[in-house]
Amino acid sequence: MMIFWSSCLNYIYSGHFQISLLAMVDKNKQNKTKGIYELMQKDFGPRYEWSVVAEGQLVASFFYGLTVMSLPSGIISEYFGPFRIVLASNILTAIFICVAVLVAGNNWIPLFVCRFFIGLLGGTKLTALMILIANWAPSNEKSTFTSCLLGYGFGSLITPFCGSIIIETMNWQWSFYGTAVATVVFLVAWIILVADHPIESWFCSTEEAEFIERSQEGAVRKGWIKPPVIKMMTSIPFISSILGNFGAMSGLFLSVTLFPKFLREALKFDLQTIGLIAPLPSVSRISMGIVYAAFVHMALNRWNVKKKYIRKGFVICSHIIPGIVFLLYLINLVTIFGNVLAVWLTVLSCFFMGGSIVTTLVNPQDLAPNFAGTQTGILTFFGAMPGFILPAISSKITEECSELPEWAIIFAIVGCIYLVTGITFIVFGSAELQPWNEKKDERQEQITI
Repeated sequence: MMIFWSSCLNYIYSGHFQISLLAMVDKNKQNKTKGIYELMQKDFGPRYEWSVVAEGQLVASFFYGLTVMSLPSGIISEYFGPFRIVLASNILTAIFICVAVLVAGNNWIPLFVCRFFIGLLGGTKLTALMILIANWAPSNEKSTFTSCLLGYGFGSLITPFCGSIIIETMNWQWSFYGTAVATVVFLVAWIILVADHPIESWFCSTEEAEFIERSQEGAVRKGWIKPPVIKMMTSIPFISSILGNFGAMSGLFLSVTLFPKFLREALKFDLQTIGLIAPLPSVSRISMGIVYAAFVHMALNRWNVKKKYIRKGFVICSHIIPGIVFLLYLINLVTIFGNVLAVWLTVLSCFFMGGSIVTTLVNPQDLAPNFAGTQTGILTFFGAMPGFILPAISSKITEECSELPEWAIIFAIVGCIYLVTGITFIVFGSAELQPWNEKKDERQEQITI
């Protein structure tokens, strides 16, 4: 529950700002054309004369910070422990969210700095949660526990709805303050309920803690030691996992973050309709992610299917089919059958994307659960890059015109990324425990040698 709640909150830190931005930017000063922007010209709080470039940089600032912190975040989380990392990072995030309201103004740089630091702090949280999963999940329950990270998808579902209500009933400042209040409530629950290991938890019985330890078959050990980064980065299965995760995050960013922009500019929907349609990909992904996790649980525990067949087989769902669906935009089906098909193609791709919860996202738990945090940090470093690469590509392609033909190219690019990275994971990926998972201090290594 706490992993789900934490991951949901982590998305809200990013998503609430993108909703607030609609009420913060003076679009009449930025774009003289009325129509799609005039609904947001009501008085929902102060509006600022930010350029299109400034607006894009404010959105990207979070992902800049996320990318920078991702690499060291795994080592930091493993050293200090996930409980302390999530606690400290959320406290600081709540502070920066409140400060962001105070520094917002026509000069967008101070707000950029605040959002950058919120992204830095966000870079530590996923790695910490993956370490918790490694410490708490029995060997055959990894996919089920990892499905709790679908909280990110749930966050993307509720943020537009809740954010718009808060902004319309009060103002955009309370979108920030409300997020800070939600963080405080979460922190109280985190302090009461969470511990780094089952044996340290007041509500986990000794019998249950011993069962978890036995089920992990010695793959997870307490204590910190320098991660074998060089061995990781020269491991073909781990490199395949990096590529597979990059593909999954590219598709997720396009179908969730850029989807409202696609609806607005290419399909010409108004803002109210966008508010109703935009959550559909997330609903599809969350629903099927739960189904995938439940199916994999049965396959591993009842039918004794080998993990490698699960991880590689479901890549057909998580990568191959979404890649093909995105390529369909190139053959003008949308032009022939209308906007409804364009919406449902994206929703359909997310229907299958949920499979990544049992393929590339959980793969670090297979390869080396002792260093799940470090692996996840590296995966996040590359996985966060679509957060600023795809906006740059889409801005360039749609610079002169932002219609269906231009967006078809963007979808096709991501579709190709999906296919290449998915095939790579099928061929070179692995679900086997790697030799570099073993924790050895220097004295043990010398004895072994």
